[in-house]
Amino acid sequence: MERLSIVFTNYIMKKGVIPKENYDIYLYGFQSFLELFLNFICSVIIAVVLHMEIECLLFFLFFIPLRSFNGGLHLESYYSCLVFSCMTMTTILFLVKYIHLSAPVSFILFLVLLTAIKLTGSYNHPNRPVDEEENQEFVRKTNLTFLLSFLAALGFLMLQWDRYLLLLALTYLLVFITLVISKFNRKTK
Repeated sequence: MERLSIVFTNYIMKKGVIPKENYDIYLYGFQSFLELFLNFICSVIIAVVLHMEIECLLFFLFFIPLRSFNGGLHLESYYSCLVFSCMTMTTILFLVKYIHLSAPVSFILFLVLLTAIKLTGSYNHPNRPVDEEENQEFVRKTNLTFLLSFLAALGFLMLQWDRYLLLLALTYLLVFITLVISKFNRKTK
């Protein structure tokens, strides 16, 4: 990704589109876009192969806000992150496809995991320090994410959508596990 980002950035700089002093900004932007795009493409392929497009969309609707505002596991390289992301999403989708839990059981599991995540607290990565004001904003957004997820879980429970409720619970399980691993790794370093 880095090489392709360099090629794109060099090309637009040679064309005079960007000044030399903005090179690093564009390089970072291209690299971030390409990494996100590749992750998106891999996720879509997995969802299509498993015939679980709606579940994949719901997974990201629940996972991305919580992971963004509450923090979690950071791996050493982009490719290890990509592989880990694809493996965990595939595992969750397989579990949702082939395991059946009743809606009440999944709802209780979801509530336990929501509480566990709340009690564990957020994880602020040392490479991206967060000041107190920003942290308060993240806590507010995390709480809003919890509320919206809770309302979705209630809706799934009332509609007896076992599959989506299990998906939500497993997504929260993933967030909880990666949060605990992150905190454990930080303490051991």
